[in-house]
Amino acid sequence: MIVFQYIILIASILFLGAYFVIDRKHWREIVLAAVISAIWVSIAGIYNYKDTNIVILGFNLYPFFAWTAGLVILKAAYEKLGKLKYLKATVFYIVVLLLLEFIGYNYMGIQLNSNYPGLFGLPLMHAPWYSQVYYLTIGPVYLLLMILLGKTKQNKE
Repeated sequence: MIVFQYIILIASILFLGAYFVIDRKHWREIVLAAVISAIWVSIAGIYNYKDTNIVILGFNLYPFFAWTAGLVILKAAYEKLGKLKYLKATVFYIVVLLLLEFIGYNYMGIQLNSNYPGLFGLPLMHAPWYSQVYYLTIGPVYLLLMILLGKTKQNKE
């Protein structure tokens, strides 16, 4: 099922490019998401997939672009929410993340070359505990960073 990683990689790159071209003021949120993703992919030490690895100079491109695009999509969704937008965005992020992890692992064959148990014994997020914590928290943390940097508005209602 190698094809799915390539499709996701290409779609992520095209999305990021289009998002930037449509409104160039988004460059800061893309850069922040890319920096966070690059640091994570570099230090996590988990991104060795069973089927294929799209690696340049020891850096796996698939998780880098997928994480970067995912964080930027979360930020774009956050901007469209009304009252309690941070809470809604956090719930949205966790639900979508778990759903995509389940589909990716069980139906697309996107699996790490490891034997870690799934999150809470579920057939998803088969990674070390620190990766599971990262996966569940990085979306809300990214939004907080965007709020603190003044790149998005917090709706306090």
